[in-house]
Amino acid sequence: MTQTAPTMKSNFGLAWPIGMNAVLLQLILVIDTVLVTPLGEESVAAMGIAASIAGIILGLLFAFSNGTQLVIAQAFGAQNTALVSRGFRSGRFVNVAIVVISILLIFTVSKHLIELIADTEDVAVMAYDYLRVFSLVTIGVAFSQNITVYFNATGNSKIPFYANIVEIPVNVVVSTVFIYGYLGFPALGLVGAGIGSAVAILCRTSFLLLFYSKHQSKIGVTKANKPAKLIKADVLFHLKYATPIAGTFVSAVLVNSICMLIYAKLGVNQFAALILIAPWVKVSAQLATAWAQATSINVGHLLGKKSWGLLDTFISKAWRVSFYIGVLIAIAYVSMFYLFKLIYPELQQETVDTLWQFVPILFIIAFIRTSNTFCGNVLRAGGDATHVFKIHAYTQWFIILPLSALFVLYWELSAVWVFALTLLEEVIKSIPFHIRMLGGKWKKSLV
Repeated sequence: MTQTAPTMKSNFGLAWPIGMNAVLLQLILVIDTVLVTPLGEESVAAMGIAASIAGIILGLLFAFSNGTQLVIAQAFGAQNTALVSRGFRSGRFVNVAIVVISILLIFTVSKHLIELIADTEDVAVMAYDYLRVFSLVTIGVAFSQNITVYFNATGNSKIPFYANIVEIPVNVVVSTVFIYGYLGFPALGLVGAGIGSAVAILCRTSFLLLFYSKHQSKIGVTKANKPAKLIKADVLFHLKYATPIAGTFVSAVLVNSICMLIYAKLGVNQFAALILIAPWVKVSAQLATAWAQATSINVGHLLGKKSWGLLDTFISKAWRVSFYIGVLIAIAYVSMFYLFKLIYPELQQETVDTLWQFVPILFIIAFIRTSNTFCGNVLRAGGDATHVFKIHAYTQWFIILPLSALFVLYWELSAVWVFALTLLEEVIKSIPFHIRMLGGKWKKSLV
C-alpha cells in the first residue's frame, strides 16, 4: 500500500484543538488575573509573584508531558501498542512524582521565598495564600495533561479541547463568586481565584478520565487484558528520551520565572505591565505552537513508520504555512492593545503607557519566534532534543538571565528595555535552529 504524507488540512485538523487547548490552559492564570485586577495593583503584583512560582511547577508538568507525547506519537506510528501503554503510564508516574515534590516545597520553603521577593508584607501574604490553594490545581493538571498528550499523540486532539470548554465557564463562575463573596459566600480575594481554578481543573480531569476509559474499552483494553504492571525499566526508558525534551521547557520556565522575580524590583506599575502582558503574549503565540506541535506529531508518525521519503515534502509545506501564522500573530499582538482599556479599566496611566511601548518589539518577535518554534518542535520529534535543549539553555542562562539582572538591578533601566531582551533571545536562537534544521541529521535520531 502506497503511503502519502499528511496534508495541510489534516495537520490543521490536529493543530486547532491543540492550539485552543493550550490557549484555554493559559487562561487559567489569565482569568484569575483579570478577575482580581479590580482589587488593585497590589493584588496584581501578588498574583504575578505566585504565578511565577506556580509557573515552574506547571512548566515541569507540561515539559515532561511533551516528552510523553513524542514517545507515544512514534510508538503509535509504528503501531506498537505496548510502547504506547508504557509511555502513557510512565508519563503519569513522572507527573505524579513532580506534583508530590512540588507541594512539599510549597508548604515548606515558598513562604520564605515570597517574603524575600515581595515589596510589602500584604503582597507576600496574598501571594502565599493563593499559592497554597493553587497547589490543588497542580494535582489535576498532573493527570489531565498526561491524558491530553495521549489523545494528541494518537490523533484525538479534539477531546482535550472539549474538556477545556467544560472547565473555563466553571472557573469564571466559581472564581467570581469566591473572590467577591456573591451568593452568601465570604469575599476571599486572591484565595477565591485559586478555589475557582481548583474546582475547574477537577471538572476537566473528570471529563478526560471518562473519555479515556471509554477509549480504552473501544480499543479492547479491559481488566482481563490490561498491560503488565509498570516497572522501573519502563520509567527509566521514558526518562531517557523525555528528559532532554522536558529540559528545554524547564529551562525556559525557570529562566522566565527567575527573571520575573528580578522584574519585581522595577516598581509596581512597570512590573504590573510585564505581568499583564506575559499571559496574553503566551496566548497569542499558541497558534504557532499548536501548528508546530501538530507537525511534530505527524513527523513522529512518519518516523515511526520509517517513511523518511515523505518528510521533506510535508515539512516544506508546513514550514511555509508557519510564515502566514506569524503574520496573524503579529496582527493579534497589535490588536490586543486596543482591548486593554476595556479589559483593565482600573489600570493607572503609567501602566498603560508602558504596555504601549511594547508594541513594536512584539510585532517583530512574532515572525522570528514562529519559525524558531517550528524548528524546535520538528527537531524534538526526530529525537534531536538534546541539541534543541542546548540552544535554549545556553541563550537563556548565559545571555538573557545575566542581562536581565544587569538591566534591572545595576543599570535600573525601564521595563521596555527589559522586554526588548525577548527579541534579542529569539534572534540569537534562530541561527543555530535553522542551521540544524536544514542539516537534516535529526531525521535519523529516532526514539
